[in-house]
Amino acid sequence: MASYQLYFFLILWGAAFLLTRIGLAVLFKKAGENPVFAFIPILSWWYWIKIVDRPKWYMIGMVIPCVNILFSFNITLDLLRSFGQNKFWQQLVGTVLTFIYLPYMAFQKDLKYLGGAGNAEWRKKNVVRTRAWREWADALLFALYVAGGMRALYFDLYQIPTPSMESNLMVGDFLVVSRAKVGMRIPMTPITIPVLAHKDLMGIKAYSDLVELPYMRLPGWYTVKNNDVIVFNWPADPPNAEGVELPVDKKDHYVKRCVGIPGDSLKVVGGQVYVNGKAQAKIGRQQKRYLLLMKEEMTQDFLLDHELGDYRIPQEYETRRILDALIAHKLKAAPVVYIYTWPENAAEIKNDKARVRFITEWTAVDPKEKGSVFPNNQVEDGNYYMWDMNDYGPIYLPKRGDKIQLNKFNWSYYKLAVNAYEKANVEFKDDKFYHNGVEIQSYTFKYGYYWMMGDNRYNSSDSRFWGYVPEDHVVGKPLFTFFSLKKVIGIDDLNQPKNGIHGGEMLYDVKGIRWNRIFRGIN
Repeated sequence: MASYQLYFFLILWGAAFLLTRIGLAVLFKKAGENPVFAFIPILSWWYWIKIVDRPKWYMIGMVIPCVNILFSFNITLDLLRSFGQNKFWQQLVGTVLTFIYLPYMAFQKDLKYLGGAGNAEWRKKNVVRTRAWREWADALLFALYVAGGMRALYFDLYQIPTPSMESNLMVGDFLVVSRAKVGMRIPMTPITIPVLAHKDLMGIKAYSDLVELPYMRLPGWYTVKNNDVIVFNWPADPPNAEGVELPVDKKDHYVKRCVGIPGDSLKVVGGQVYVNGKAQAKIGRQQKRYLLLMKEEMTQDFLLDHELGDYRIPQEYETRRILDALIAHKLKAAPVVYIYTWPENAAEIKNDKARVRFITEWTAVDPKEKGSVFPNNQVEDGNYYMWDMNDYGPIYLPKRGDKIQLNKFNWSYYKLAVNAYEKANVEFKDDKFYHNGVEIQSYTFKYGYYWMMGDNRYNSSDSRFWGYVPEDHVVGKPLFTFFSLKKVIGIDDLNQPKNGIHGGEMLYDVKGIRWNRIFRGIN
């Protein structure tokens, strides 16, 4: 993915670099080294390591990505101790806000170089042994610095919470996600509690919106392609309890397959996705929806035996069509469920004669679902959208810099991007468009937009229901599954699944470990 506002990032980085080096130059001079070396990238690390009396091989750790986070913490903490900065608040601010604290240190009149704190013998003589709480606090600071730095800059960890990507990605899978591969997105809310919480911690907001940075992305070495699995912040995440819109990087994480990239034309016909006129190829074990009539009540054992993570009970308005289907097959009316699986597995389920009476693929969409998808049957002076999950579009996904003519027929589709994501404040009034009071005929998009869909097409909340994903919401690309818990949905006393049908989130029970999915690549 291409970088965004790289020059603005370089200005911020340059300012932070200069402030840090000004402070470092003064400290170098007090320690008997040439202050000019503080301004020379990479070489400055050599003299920094020398001042704090760490081994020369530390230089190797400083030039290795990811590993350098660990080493930079150590030499920064050593530097603070070498100049007598031993209080917890000094070390907290000094390691987290180095570009502020080093200049602050440099202009303290009584500041003196006391010796190389990287030397164990020196620390034993000169650093007062702290209380137990301080040792725990230091350990926590180290963990948050290293783990937070890794997650913010290079990698993230993500757990699959819903079945929208089954069976290629399963509920209970833990993914390693590369942020840098597609271009590292600079944290928009830098004041946060890393690792421990995403939105809140024990009911308390885990970040501050006192400082919010604009969207910036560094260059990556990989461009998101059609059918890549991508982790992103959910654009439709609702406001918090106070009604305040969440910052982009604090919205929930979703993982879907990117079926459409900026510049693509896309449509769904009879459940088949077409991109730029070509049918999307089948990927992995793409799941379908099946109507299942059982001889006994649904059990977790049945789900586990047939690699089914969950099931759903049809809603009342769907029942009439289901009964008609059963009558057509000369079957008596009985409680039925929806299951989601791939065709080969459905054939095996059919052979479970002891528990299964009837199974058939179920692609029907109830007429009541027409217009329930994005843009939600909005009417803009005669522009009616009557699409559904099986038949959708055609649509066009704008790419960065696209200049598109606006009209009453495409406005209900594009206004989410224009006004909600790009904050352009465009109004449609009396068949005309206005930007800040000035009439316009076209709009130039500043972001590219992606279309995300789950492989479990009939059991996925995706772009069909809440729209496209702007590029500033893209987090990264999953690399592999590093661990996997075997999870199956809970069943309540009424033999119904414990999920959204009762107004809550899906509730799964852990039934072991999927050993065959550990360190497994992602298709």
